[in-house]
Amino acid sequence: MAIEAVIFDLYGTLVDIWTDETDLEPYQTLCHFLKYYAIFFEPEELAGLYQEAAAAQLQDRPSPFGEIDIFLVFEEILSEGLGKSPERALVIWLARLFRSLTTRRLQLFPDTMEALDELAPIYRLGLVSDAQWVFSEPEIRFLGLEKYLDAVVLSSRYFVSKPSPQIYSLALKAMQVGPAQALYVGNDLSRDVPGPQSIGMPVILIHREGPRPQAEVPVINNLKEIQKVIQSQFSDLVA
Repeated sequence: MAIEAVIFDLYGTLVDIWTDETDLEPYQTLCHFLKYYAIFFEPEELAGLYQEAAAAQLQDRPSPFGEIDIFLVFEEILSEGLGKSPERALVIWLARLFRSLTTRRLQLFPDTMEALDELAPIYRLGLVSDAQWVFSEPEIRFLGLEKYLDAVVLSSRYFVSKPSPQIYSLALKAMQVGPAQALYVGNDLSRDVPGPQSIGMPVILIHREGPRPQAEVPVINNLKEIQKVIQSQFSDLVA
């Protein structure tokens, strides 16, 4: 079958990101924000509640590929602070404020747009990522990626994470292509390779810096190499 789609990982592949959820300062700012809703936490208390709620969610999903939904984490925190169920909008605002305060760097890699511009006229493009919908969906929009993507599958929407084959199958179903028709591009050897391969998807690994990892799949250091690799190594799969 011909390759008809290229499906990408998000963070570390298309997007260069650095976050720090251990710094206490963001929790201090959140505590100031919450006072306007008559919620009074100390920063250390709020940080502890965040960790406890996230850990409890994982325990509720014993699968080795279980995933949490940060929206539910902040919903639980607000429920405790308010003594009642919070409005959905407030949960989203708090989660996105937390993300903005803990993000140190969030930008596209220099090769991202050029690669997408080259690939979009030839292939359908999609996304499969271990990501939290409550802040990743707006990040996809304001970084300018949404217009390229026919399907977006985020782990928190389905409570399943990579390398589970299920998360890739969801994208294939949404894009109406078979595994051999869709190439996956990721940056993590242990998380981005086994899942797609287990259902028959070809994989390319992006590794921008340092020694190339030993991998049984093509390794590139620039996303603009994708089309060349498809033509040279998957030529029998190209229409």
